[in-house]
Amino acid sequence: MFSFADQIGIMSEVYEIEITTNATDFPVEKKYAAAISLNDLKRKLELIVGTTADSMKIHLFDSDDQPKGELTDGAKSLKELGVRDGYRIHAIDVTGANEDFKDESMVEKYEMSEDAYDKRTDSVRAWKKKMQGEQGGAPMENEGDTANEEAAKGIKLGDRCEVTVGAQIARRGEIAFVGTTKFKDGLWVGVKYDEPVGKNDGSVAGVRYFECDAKYGGFVRPVDVKVGDYPELSIDEI
Repeated sequence: MFSFADQIGIMSEVYEIEITTNATDFPVEKKYAAAISLNDLKRKLELIVGTTADSMKIHLFDSDDQPKGELTDGAKSLKELGVRDGYRIHAIDVTGANEDFKDESMVEKYEMSEDAYDKRTDSVRAWKKKMQGEQGGAPMENEGDTANEEAAKGIKLGDRCEVTVGAQIARRGEIAFVGTTKFKDGLWVGVKYDEPVGKNDGSVAGVRYFECDAKYGGFVRPVDVKVGDYPELSIDEI
């Protein structure tokens, strides 16, 4: 228990915390009072995570991004739970409903005709044409495509791997597919995860690319994959 003087100090103390979620690849920086309870924090995170406080799990990482464990006592303050300035909180929507919005094959996209796109003066294509003219017609490579092509050269079927997309927690599995797909241009890597953290069973939009159980399959870009000696994690390491 904190003394009255300690409680007064906590009430005036503010932490700057990085918030990451399984609903988005983009972290956000937020400031919260050290005295705020975990339950109140969860309610404040509802708009960020896109789910209710009751459907949320909170994992804590220190300033070196080392895991400190799951926060479960909703009545305790952030300070009592060991949260400190500069720490990271990873909020997980346990329903998994928001994962579908990160799967590009599940999102209806606006498509512009080639003619209409060519007429735009504020597009990437228009900028490339301008740059090519200034460089005497020299072609410009798509840096993202080139990076993925290079990364894919070191990935082969059956390799053990670790996948890290944006600020998400790293996930381990086995390479089950490398190549192009019908759901999106470019190179993709199909991963059969060790845990049910994926979005599919190796098929997307009715096309099968590899075999695995439901929620154990996922597709990521080659640059987000590291192959090597990544053994399956034991339960106490997850």
